[in-house]
Amino acid sequence: MDQSSTIFKSWVPKWFIRIIIFLVILPAVSMLAGYIGGINSAASYYGLDPTDIQFSIVLYYVGIASFFPLEKRFFSYFASKTYFLMSILLFTAINFILYMTQNAMLFFVLRFLGGAVTVALIGVTLSLIFSQFHSERSRVLGYAVFYGTLLISNAFSYLLDAFIFQNYDFNVLYLAIIYVQIPGVVLMFICLKTNLRLHTKRFPLFNLDWKSFLVYGALLLLIAYVILYGQYYYWFDSIRIWVCSGAIILLLITFILMQRNNKRPFIDLTVYKYRNFRRGGLLIVLYYICKGDISVANTFLFNEMSLDPYHYAYMMAFNALGIVVGIGITARFLLRKRNMRLIWLAGFAFLLLYHIQMFYIFGTQANEKSLLGPLFFQGMGNGILMLSIVLFMITAVPESKSFSASLSGVSYRFFAFTVSFALVSFMSLRQGSVHYNELGNTVNTLNSESAKRLQLYENAALAKGASPIKAKVMAKKLLGKAVANHTNILFARDYYYYMGVLIFFIMLGIALIPHLHYHFRRIGARLIPI
Repeated sequence: MDQSSTIFKSWVPKWFIRIIIFLVILPAVSMLAGYIGGINSAASYYGLDPTDIQFSIVLYYVGIASFFPLEKRFFSYFASKTYFLMSILLFTAINFILYMTQNAMLFFVLRFLGGAVTVALIGVTLSLIFSQFHSERSRVLGYAVFYGTLLISNAFSYLLDAFIFQNYDFNVLYLAIIYVQIPGVVLMFICLKTNLRLHTKRFPLFNLDWKSFLVYGALLLLIAYVILYGQYYYWFDSIRIWVCSGAIILLLITFILMQRNNKRPFIDLTVYKYRNFRRGGLLIVLYYICKGDISVANTFLFNEMSLDPYHYAYMMAFNALGIVVGIGITARFLLRKRNMRLIWLAGFAFLLLYHIQMFYIFGTQANEKSLLGPLFFQGMGNGILMLSIVLFMITAVPESKSFSASLSGVSYRFFAFTVSFALVSFMSLRQGSVHYNELGNTVNTLNSESAKRLQLYENAALAKGASPIKAKVMAKKLLGKAVANHTNILFARDYYYYMGVLIFFIMLGIALIPHLHYHFRRIGARLIPI
């Protein structure tokens, strides 16, 4: 029997059901990094530093990762349609309050709560997605649809950010998310059956493990704080980093002891006994670190290429297309049970190709067309690796432990997501300062090239009616800006070079380590006979 026929009304076609599910989940997952294209706008609106805004983005992920284990209990207790309505109302209320306030502390609290509420929306929509496919294919195709939507939501966010930040105040973003949510929600309620229940058993809401939730949430929060603010406070030169690091160790030990003593653990830590799960966790961290942060190239795109936010957002559509193609091909290969290592090698190969192309684009006269190929390949790599690694981790453990594997996988992604933010900031500061000092020394020697450039700027200012004194001041400012822009380009080249090298070694490890492990075992058996 078609499971979707017990959920949606009989007159609703399948293709329309999938469009509705997409319209519902897109705004929710877009809020994970809804203003990633306007971090400076957000910082200006709330009176915060860009690092604070990055922390608020990660806070949303903390809310998702920490509330995920509890959400299953709430999902199984309430009637599905009622639960969905409550989640939508809470999501709308949180975004409306964010629209109304400029209080920084309330902003952080609501970001965390927004992540927790998003878990409820994800739980409902994942069940609806899985219901659209045959049981043997539902896991692969369901996760393909969900993670495909999650990844392409970045392109949607950039387009929304471009429109809002050029025409309205920053807070209008939250109002726009509410409006975008309405069509999908209205259509969903029209098409769902009245007495809908997506779960088979109802579990009462008592003995909820709130203690584990609080400890786990605090642990993730402090990890995010140390990773993002460590460089800001010069790491262990600051007492607050020492205190936070000590608290992380204590909370981690407490959480592990609590899970070992609980009959129904918040997260079943026995999943770490499975070697393939640990491999998948390591691989997801490496993937997130080197997946190719497009924000690194933003200075080049906006300053050197004079690309406006609208064109940038439209170009990201090619990235979204690459994601769709990559996930579609990967789902096909997984259903046919193709070799997982070959799939990973293909995914990292596309990311390596993206990094190589971007490295050379920074050294040439780039145009929009030259960027479309790299963006497509980056999307292909992301689509292939995200789906294949996540499914590898979930299937690496027995089915009874798959939920805990999924929860741990979310934590791995949160950790890697945070590390990637911090790594970009670290390399930007370190490599940027190195190149700025080198260029500054060259310019200060007043060699012929810098003197010509300075005279060119001065003549341009004079031609526009500036006085000789003002023209000299303007020329120096323009030269300093040119040095800063060139410094950012050199940092971006360094970043893509180092990430390309890392990807090459990851591919080498994927290709050779299983064979080396086999030969080492044979050598060991000969040297130490049993």
